[in-house]
Amino acid sequence: MNLRGIANSVTQAINPNIAAQIRPSSGSWVTNPDGTRTPGFDALVDVKVQRQSLTQKDLMHIDGLNMSGVFAPFYINGNWYSVNRPDGKGGDIILIPTLSEEWLVVAVPELWPDWTRVLACLQLST
Repeated sequence: MNLRGIANSVTQAINPNIAAQIRPSSGSWVTNPDGTRTPGFDALVDVKVQRQSLTQKDLMHIDGLNMSGVFAPFYINGNWYSVNRPDGKGGDIILIPTLSEEWLVVAVPELWPDWTRVLACLQLST
């Protein structure tokens, strides 16, 4: 039973889902001519995300990690990751083209078989 799907059908009336794309980390790296490394990514995946407000527990978690920036939790169907050491992957990116936003997944507070709740940090545009 996909409880997120049931809850999402109700919450969309107040907070609609947003069309987005996920750029999943491939776990590979490319070494540039200047010696810096660039992470590799798999093909973009079209998804619908629901961005919500940070909870007090989220704020305490971010504070405990000593991170600063603009953060938001996203509910997304499928499994997405910040750092997944056993698989050598990490740093999936959520792209929201309509808002020209790019969010780096920095924590995964909830990982279920059908869906994931991630904390993401807004990235500076280049």
